[in-house]
Amino acid sequence: MNSTSTVVTATLTVRVPLRASGDLADGARRIVERTDAVDRLERATVRGVSPGLNDTTVDLHARVALDGTDRGADEAVLRRDLERGAGVVSVDAVESADAETQPIEAEVG
Repeated sequence: MNSTSTVVTATLTVRVPLRASGDLADGARRIVERTDAVDRLERATVRGVSPGLNDTTVDLHARVALDGTDRGADEAVLRRDLERGAGVVSVDAVESADAETQPIEAEVG
């Protein structure tokens, strides 16, 4: 049986516990990777950090493959699947991406 996955780019916010192992980027990636809908995390870029009393909120731009999701699924359905993850605070944007093409990353500075 073939498993289908949909590759999307998403802008989301996650909560990383203060005592999480590794650095903030590792903790944020683990939150996304543990989400049931995510088959694999291809790339994640930290966009912002907001320290809190018990955790740190991290804004990410991520490219993920969602497991068992129809390629024609509505973006609202994809967003809802990501928002169900423990530690995911919000999903601000979801866009379908080409599974075969790796994104171009630009360095600024």
